[in-house]
Amino acid sequence: MGDPVFSHRWRRRPGAQTPVPEAAPTLRVDEDAWAAMDPEARVEAVVAMLSDGTTASPTSLRGLSDQAIQEVTLDQDAPLGAAYRLFLELIGGGAGRFLQGSDAFHPDVIGLREAAVELLTENDVSFSLSHSDRVIFMHQGYCFDFLRGTEPDPEVWSYTEGDPSSAGPSRTASSFTEWLRAHAEEQTEAWARLVPWYEAEKRKKPRDRRIYFTKRLPDGTHVDEL
Repeated sequence: MGDPVFSHRWRRRPGAQTPVPEAAPTLRVDEDAWAAMDPEARVEAVVAMLSDGTTASPTSLRGLSDQAIQEVTLDQDAPLGAAYRLFLELIGGGAGRFLQGSDAFHPDVIGLREAAVELLTENDVSFSLSHSDRVIFMHQGYCFDFLRGTEPDPEVWSYTEGDPSSAGPSRTASSFTEWLRAHAEEQTEAWARLVPWYEAEKRKKPRDRRIYFTKRLPDGTHVDEL
């Protein structure tokens, strides 16, 4: 039995205005410092950014054991670049709310290459993943990202089903660490905005809330949480 997952659904009250939460200050990486960092230092800087107490806390950063990293390594032919390997060591098992709802952490990354190949085949995409391509991310079964190359910090390419602007995967980040940083900056800002708002809604009386909170149980059923 897995842990329950919390979700919400909207309930707009007649005449009610939905306030736009103000963004809280978030940590950012200094550009000059970033440019001078090696790939491993960049990964460490991003992990520090994520550990803001809202997106993730230090206790929610779950690194992988050597055995789990070996499982990830052997799941695909492509070698592990130094940057991605450190990512696995530091937060390969999850990092709080970061990339929540996507397959990016162990054990969900196991089998991603097969899922990516299946998605390309279903959409009649002629592009073929090479032996040095490692699929590291998939979201809801319709898009995926993969590392291309054998460098310590390789490029990231992406494919999205139904994207009219592309007939196949294309480069979306110059390196894994740039990809990681972009996701981290986007999500730390989003969670800094949303979490205080959610918590404020939860403290209201049921008749005054604009959203309902429910709990999804491991068997797929939902129950009211509040």
